[in-house]
Amino acid sequence: MPAAKQTRIASARSIVLEHVEYFARHFGLVESHWKADSSRVTEADLTLSRNISQALSQAFPEDDCVSEEELPTVGARDLSARFCWVLDPIDGTNNYARGIPMCGISLGLLEDGYPVYGFIYDHLGRRFLEGGPGLGIRSDGRQIPVPKSPPVFDPRALVTLHFPVPEAHLRRIEPILRRNTVRCLGSAALNLSYNALGHFDGSIDHNTKVWDIAAAQAILEAAGRRIIFINENPFPLRKFGENPTKLELLAGPEAFFEFTLPLFTK
Repeated sequence: MPAAKQTRIASARSIVLEHVEYFARHFGLVESHWKADSSRVTEADLTLSRNISQALSQAFPEDDCVSEEELPTVGARDLSARFCWVLDPIDGTNNYARGIPMCGISLGLLEDGYPVYGFIYDHLGRRFLEGGPGLGIRSDGRQIPVPKSPPVFDPRALVTLHFPVPEAHLRRIEPILRRNTVRCLGSAALNLSYNALGHFDGSIDHNTKVWDIAAAQAILEAAGRRIIFINENPFPLRKFGENPTKLELLAGPEAFFEFTLPLFTK
C-alpha cells in the first residue's frame, strides 16, 4: 500500500476511535433540533463533526475534508486535493436521538474523487468496521472473511430499503415487496455495510447523500459487491454543495442486480 494512503488510514482509525466514547456517552441523551430540510440534528452531531474534521485537517492540511454538518451555505465548494475525507458524524441521527442503537460514525477516504477506504463505527454491533477495495474488511482490527455472494436472488433474499417510499419508486420495487423480506435500519451506512458483510442480500435507496455512502461503498467493494447509481453517480466527487443530490441506488452482489436493475431501466 502506498505510504500516503497507509498513513491516512492509520491516523483516521485512531481519530474515529477516540470519539467513540463521546458518541456512546451521549447516545439517547441529546436534545434535537431540526434543519431547514426537516432532518434532525443534535449537539452530538455538531461536536463530532467539528472535532473529527479538525483532527483530520490538522493531521493532513493538504487534504480536503467535508462533513454533512458543514455544508456550504452558498454555492458549492470545489474539491481538488488528491485525498478527501467525507464525514457523517452520526449516521442514523433519528435513531441516535431516540436511543435506538442502529446508528454510527461514518468516515470515507477518497482518492482522486473515489472511495478507497471506509471507517464505520457500528453502535448496534459495538464494533469498528473498516476496509477498502483490494484490502479486505476488518472488524475491531481483525481481518474477517469476505462472505460468499449468493448465486441467485431468490425469494429468501433479505433486502434493505429506505422509508418513506414515494409512489413512483414504490411501483418500481413492488415485485420485491411482494416476494422478499425487507428491512430498514434507519442508517444508510449500516444498511450498506451489513450488505457487505453478507447479512443482507441487496440494498435499494432513493434518498441518500454522498456522506451516507462514501465509507460504505469502499467496504462494499472490499467484499466484491458494488453500487449502481440510477440517477447520478457522485464519484468522482469534485464539488460539495448546499443542495446535495438525493442519490438513487442499488447495492449488492451480481445476482441482486440481475433481478432488480431491469425494474429501474425498463
